[in-house]
Amino acid sequence: MATDGDKEERILREILSIQVTDADGIDLSLLKDSLAKTPWERMQANDDAVNFGESLRAAMEKKVNNHVHSR
Repeated sequence: MATDGDKEERILREILSIQVTDADGIDLSLLKDSLAKTPWERMQANDDAVNFGESLRAAMEKKVNNHVHSR
């Protein structure tokens, strides 16, 4: 029975075998980097991105609220 790691390695090998030209307009480097990480590392990176997005949203809301109340 194939493990998740085996499946990911097979997928990564398939992706690395794809020849991408400039005309395709596809950058596979981010995908390769992501697939080189464990599922747990990818989940942590996703959590970091979500937390960062939430902090940006909160900062923008604070800025808008301060601007509205300063008038």
